Amino acid sequence: MKKTITLLLMWLVIPLTTFGQSGNLTPHEGIPEYYFDVVNVNSDKAGLSRLNVYFEIPYDELQFIKLENAYQAKYEVSVVVYDKDGDQIDGKIWQEEVTVVDYDETNTRKKFSFTHNSFHLKPKEYRISIGFMDLDSKKTATRKGVVKLKDFQDEKLSVSEITMADNILVDSLGVKSIHPQVAEFIKAAGTELYCYFEIYSSIQKKEDIIVSYKIVNAKKETVHESRHRRERKDYRTMDYIKLHKQKLSHGKYTIELEVKHGGKKDKTKKAFVVRWTGVPSTVVDLDLATRQLMYIASKDEIEKIKKAGKAEKIIAFESFWKKKDPTPGTARNELMEEYYRRIEYSNANFGSYREGWKTDMGMVYIILGPPNDIERHPFERDYKPYEIWYYYQLNRQFIFIDETGYGEYRLRNPFWREWQQDGIYF
Repeated sequence: MKKTITLLLMWLVIPLTTFGQSGNLTPHEGIPEYYFDVVNVNSDKAGLSRLNVYFEIPYDELQFIKLENAYQAKYEVSVVVYDKDGDQIDGKIWQEEVTVVDYDETNTRKKFSFTHNSFHLKPKEYRISIGFMDLDSKKTATRKGVVKLKDFQDEKLSVSEITMADNILVDSLGVKSIHPQVAEFIKAAGTELYCYFEIYSSIQKKEDIIVSYKIVNAKKETVHESRHRRERKDYRTMDYIKLHKQKLSHGKYTIELEVKHGGKKDKTKKAFVVRWTGVPSTVVDLDLATRQLMYIASKDEIEKIKKAGKAEKIIAFESFWKKKDPTPGTARNELMEEYYRRIEYSNANFGSYREGWKTDMGMVYIILGPPNDIERHPFERDYKPYEIWYYYQLNRQFIFIDETGYGEYRLRNPFWREWQQDGIYF
């Protein structure tokens, strides 16, 4: 008999403290989701290096207020730079406005408000904080991390960090302007993806700069590589690469780039994510995401996705989740997003020698969400460490025991397996 799948939607609270070249705040109720990128390039000021900060937020994360003939949202972005001792070195706060005429635009995730700012700093390591506040709803979010600025002016040949872009204007003189791609690249008809970078060479030789690169997937496999020549303009040469979308399926990639000129060379690399519309940003490996369906799908359903061809696999995956979409008339599948958020949380909190989603705690958390209450007993006399999770709305409790002392708590309750087989889960 086919199992009945019941959703217990309990929104997660997932604190994130890591920081990378391109990142986003993992969304949950009450905290806005935004995207940013930080890119290090050469400064036009002697002895300094330049840090570009790009910020982007979907329209539906903003609070729009009705005006006479339009809708308007206002928000504030703050960037603060600290030295390694925690003393503030620099910082900027600025405000942005977004005005739309059509009400439907206020709820779309396909349009973004983009803003940016720059800092000229000495080449060394800094701590940086990027904050957001909606000026009407007062919702806030902050990300913190570390950036290391390069001394481009001290080398005869160097290359900047890479800026991902969805649009580049070029004329007879070269690159004229770029529009950064801050959020994950959503692969769809009509969309393009570029890598923009700058080459700095003080070598006075009448020879072209050799640019070579390769794109590596999450499995460390090279999916594309190429090289080209670029005429050296002046000290700064602006260059870009148009990525081949057909070679990039859903997943996480890294572009590794090298430049050579006058016997010198320099390297840089950039991680980026390509995803299909409707697939959560937390899913970067489709094969892994398919295996993780074990708590909500039958073996036959999982095998059907696994056996699909490369092009058909994403279609089969989306088809599986489309049947379970609680709001089929919208662009988002909240059930799918919540499921993979719980997996991400489980990996961050319950992993030991196994990934967190494979543990007993991860299994219960993914299926039922966060418990209403947790009793922790790490140092009971004559007892091994254990925890009790209470789900009051189900009138259930689950006991987890650390049998080995290595931090993996195993589920004690024998009735759980039978209960799972009855199909009463997520």
